[in-house]
Amino acid sequence: MAKLNSLVKKQKKSVLNRAIDFFFKSDYHTYLVGGYVRDNAMGIEPVDLDIVLEGDAIKAARQLNRNLKGDLQIYQVFGTATITVNNERIDLATARGEQYPNSARLPHVFPATIIHDLNRRDFTINAMAMSVSHHTFGEIFDPFNGLEDIRKGLIKVLHRNSFVDDPSRLLRAFRYKNRFDFKFEEKTRQFINEAVQIKLIDRLTGKRILNEINLIFDENDPGKIVRELSMYKFYPLSTKSIRIIERLSRDGRYYFVANIDYSKLPLSRSEKAIVQHFHKLDVIMKKLSKTQTKSSIFHILNDLEEPVRKAIVILQPKFELKFKIYRRLQKIKPFINGQDLKKIGLNEGPQFKKILSRIFDQQLDGKIKTRKQALDQIRLKA
Repeated sequence: MAKLNSLVKKQKKSVLNRAIDFFFKSDYHTYLVGGYVRDNAMGIEPVDLDIVLEGDAIKAARQLNRNLKGDLQIYQVFGTATITVNNERIDLATARGEQYPNSARLPHVFPATIIHDLNRRDFTINAMAMSVSHHTFGEIFDPFNGLEDIRKGLIKVLHRNSFVDDPSRLLRAFRYKNRFDFKFEEKTRQFINEAVQIKLIDRLTGKRILNEINLIFDENDPGKIVRELSMYKFYPLSTKSIRIIERLSRDGRYYFVANIDYSKLPLSRSEKAIVQHFHKLDVIMKKLSKTQTKSSIFHILNDLEEPVRKAIVILQPKFELKFKIYRRLQKIKPFINGQDLKKIGLNEGPQFKKILSRIFDQQLDGKIKTRKQALDQIRLKA
């Protein structure tokens, strides 16, 4: 943490440096918090730039942005703001306390001190702050011994009701554990097992669950996290399914969703199609393995969403040739259309689609090579 001064000197023109310089010269009591402090302590280049201040964060954000001249987004309801400058982002928030009315419900928040703010956080390694105010510059606030837990390699909750207050912390715990190769502190492990028994995860909305699933698959090794979630009985999966997810890595998010109860997840129409195809992946691959004609290869693969096609090649490299065939077939344009059928004298109706499909299949298979042959074939059958 003592490296803050040298870090700032190296980044004289950075957004971080300019923000710190602003708050150092201001009267605000301001702190770098959360991921920035944690990662800096671990020798990891920080990605998150979260600033908490005791006072009006929105007012401070407007003042800071006069210097930064970035894109300012205000979230009045939450008392927060975001400034983006050249793809660098600073999140500012008013220090606040929380009261949870019920498990898994969003808390009531109120302005408070930095200590109150740290008290509402999830794990000790995220409950630290570093002052960037002139009167306490560089001072570390670590009320829960997060630095010691980093040294020991522990994921530890702040209190026994942490998961009850916010069950999404359960999934977050596994993300941090695997990202940093830490282990669960003994009582935290006990709380996790208790959470499984009372099915705490089920109290979350589908939106929050889906958000956590997406964050899991944004990690470098999501398969490892999924394996542990299965071992702890959060989302029990077969060994085969886990191995598939491990092979697909970040691309395995929809396969994972397809193997759990996704009924309350707010999936888009396209996402539902992807999940449903992944649900039938074994059947699809069996059909693809048996088919030989170009038209059959085209229809099997063309009906799938791109993430499913990509996964099939990863899981079964033997299909690479059929995928190359499919990519070539994608470029083929039908020789004829509905207007051509009308000119021949056919009445428009359901048979149009069947005729066009049959002719196009023959075109894909190389049995019809010109537009004339296609039209002759239709006249012959008419």
